[in-house]
Amino acid sequence: MNIAILCFHTIGGSGVVASELGRQLGRRGHRVHFVGAAQPERLHPLPAGVSFHAVPLEEPPPVGRQGFVVSLAARLIEVVRAERIDIVHVHYAVPHAAAAMLARATGWTPRLVLTLHGSDVPQESASEGRVLLARRMALEADAVTTPSEALAARARERLGLDDSVMVVPNFIDTDRFTPSGERASLPSGPVLMHASNFRPVKRVTDVVRIFARVRATRPATLVLVGDGPDRAAVEAEVAAHGLARDVIFTGFVHDVAPLFRAATLFFMPSQLESFGMATAEAMACGVPVLASKVGGLPEVVGEAGVLAHVGDVEAFAVAALRLLDDGAARERLGLAARERAVRLFQPAPVLARWEEIYRRLLRP
Repeated sequence: MNIAILCFHTIGGSGVVASELGRQLGRRGHRVHFVGAAQPERLHPLPAGVSFHAVPLEEPPPVGRQGFVVSLAARLIEVVRAERIDIVHVHYAVPHAAAAMLARATGWTPRLVLTLHGSDVPQESASEGRVLLARRMALEADAVTTPSEALAARARERLGLDDSVMVVPNFIDTDRFTPSGERASLPSGPVLMHASNFRPVKRVTDVVRIFARVRATRPATLVLVGDGPDRAAVEAEVAAHGLARDVIFTGFVHDVAPLFRAATLFFMPSQLESFGMATAEAMACGVPVLASKVGGLPEVVGEAGVLAHVGDVEAFAVAALRLLDDGAARERLGLAARERAVRLFQPAPVLARWEEIYRRLLRP
């Protein structure tokens, strides 16, 4: 099959999911075409079977960046025609489903798959127009998927969709994300870790507050992997607690597996999370996870980690201190995390599901 994929190129859950899906589809003999403003971070260098088609990020003034959806749609039309695309798979409603919907109005023939990833399902506070537009984009697609049951339920409720919304879990490379292998060189002692795109919804400042409570009783290091709009606020929180010497900011990292293997505990205290790719990757590396009891995180973590309410910094800190004091419990959780990740999120079954969805859409 010839498959076009639209996704965000930065390090974030949806971009990682789409990039790894394209990589694996290329390995399975499909021709995969990414269309976007920049080559996805997880696809450097481009793997076999995968190509990238660039879209200008800006139009000439006075349109500027406001014209990106149109530029993306126009480039997508060109790729569809030149590469004889069978399936267009868009990750995130805006701008990708919006661009695909616009391109489709020209009379193209590929089938359209939309994967919703979380914040593209409007919140209760969203305007009526935003909700109606999101619903229209979902109805325009030939198939709509989500990575968790929690997000599927929210999409059905907020967008008035029926049970045709399919749940296809994200997958991780359990041969690459494994407890054995290279470990990042980090300070000795307990290492607490978090990885994200530092958006407000990730509540990275909560991670710092949790660490401050832990650090008050014992030596430890906090490693924050990634970058994003909340970086300055997180740095200010670190400074306010006088923890600058104990916190490491790595910035964006292409291969996070060595870092995850070096972690003692992994934190994901998000306010909203449809799945939690970094959480699943840390679990595959055998690291105990402490996560918010929200969205798809309970489906990912299950009994193989610790769940607490959003914003309950004290509960997270108490759980972390308990695990740091009890090596046997920490080891049990790490083993359970690895077993759950391998059982639920290895690539082959999920890839077979995607191929089945694509083929079903292409049948006359």
